[in-house]
Amino acid sequence: MAACGGASTAQQAALQRAGQQQGASGAENAQGNANSNGTGATNSNPALPGSGSSAQSSSAAQSGSAAGGAAAPAQGAGSAPAPAAGTKPGGTVPAPPKPGGVVPQPGGGGATDTGVTASSIKLGHIGIYSGPVGSFGANLSYACRATLQTANDTGGINGRKYDVLVRDDAWDATKGSAAVRDLVERQNVFAMACTQSVPTNDAITPYLDQQKVPNVGNDGWGEAQYGGAWSFPVGASAVNQAQNLADYQVAHGTRKVGVLYLNNTTGQAYADAYKKILEASGGQMAVAQAANFDDPGTSTFLAQCRVNNVDTITTMVDPGIFARMVREAAAQGYKPPHGYSGNAALYFQVTPSFTGPTAVGTIAAIDWIPDDPQGPSAASAGYRLYKQTVEHYYPNIDHSNWTKAAYVGGSMLNEALKRLGLNLTRQRLKDDLDKLTGFDTGLGPKISFQVGHHRSNKTTYLVQLQDTGGKLSWKFIAGPIVNPHVN
Repeated sequence: MAACGGASTAQQAALQRAGQQQGASGAENAQGNANSNGTGATNSNPALPGSGSSAQSSSAAQSGSAAGGAAAPAQGAGSAPAPAAGTKPGGTVPAPPKPGGVVPQPGGGGATDTGVTASSIKLGHIGIYSGPVGSFGANLSYACRATLQTANDTGGINGRKYDVLVRDDAWDATKGSAAVRDLVERQNVFAMACTQSVPTNDAITPYLDQQKVPNVGNDGWGEAQYGGAWSFPVGASAVNQAQNLADYQVAHGTRKVGVLYLNNTTGQAYADAYKKILEASGGQMAVAQAANFDDPGTSTFLAQCRVNNVDTITTMVDPGIFARMVREAAAQGYKPPHGYSGNAALYFQVTPSFTGPTAVGTIAAIDWIPDDPQGPSAASAGYRLYKQTVEHYYPNIDHSNWTKAAYVGGSMLNEALKRLGLNLTRQRLKDDLDKLTGFDTGLGPKISFQVGHHRSNKTTYLVQLQDTGGKLSWKFIAGPIVNPHVN
């Protein structure tokens, strides 16, 4: 069995030293001072991953080599333009090796596999910096990049430093797939790291199997990702969230439900899974409607829910569509007796500011220890390390379900590569993760994989929007709940 564990004591100490060195200027510097000319000149704050260029990159997915010490990317601010295709700060990307050009050197510290040199490990990462959920999605990428940069800033991976190529998919499977193909076939990355975009991860799973490229620490929200031999998801699926939430709500008296879900594969899977649990308990899915970002159809949906006297409305939509729905219902003087619920798509710290007090009582199903300071996080050293890691580089990050998944994915990759020593190969990484047992995420669930079985996280925590002293925020109410319906 592979040895497991979270971030090391040395990493914690190094973070503390770096924070002390930065002093009062650390938070300001972490916002980023990237030069507008795209040269990647350094400044006083730690470098963050994100080298390389991409036709799909937004201004937020900034360039700058982690190994080379480029400036930290700006958080929520304008930034340097991406360099021309085929270049990166400081020079030209070396031409891809010809087939057979990378000769593994067992036991050595050189070019042991594609994307590996004596001093670097090239990784690909897809972020959501634009598109319909870009305002939330960028934070997921920040958490990944901070976790990988922590490894660089605490000595690297057995002497090698990460060179992370960041691309923006705009939460679009076509754009994401094209970016991944470029990263694999032209940029020759060693592996994909902690990508939290479900459309892209679902779409690229068969491709990465074909190419035999590890996809480590992906979101796991889509069912397609569990069919990949080279895919190692850390988050739970939308189906898992739906089933555990439905069990809880049925146990608390819910019998008739309306569901509003995003018009995509993951949204449909959530609706179907919730319906199955509900009907098995004698309940009824009275109203089901798919929603699109440009026209979510909330007026029609609410009218049908009122006619059918539903107990609750459950959702698989983003905070924007959810806020539109609950505000529209409030304007009509309507709220279901058991209120609203949804999966992890609702769990952002900005959601209460969108919904206002009309959403009080809303329940969301998430995969990790919630951020409520009166909940399990209060006594969790792992949660404190998570916050210390990501806020060291991004002090204003919006903590969510998938910032935690990105952190866990990056931590799991860091530890796996350290175990492998100098002889890094894609096959050895896959073999190591295929026997991973009880990796302590520090955030509740423990991660284990077996060959042919990569569905590990079946855990749910439930949080509820509550008004405490005039402030609406997410509060822990239940968990951990481990799904009894899946293997």
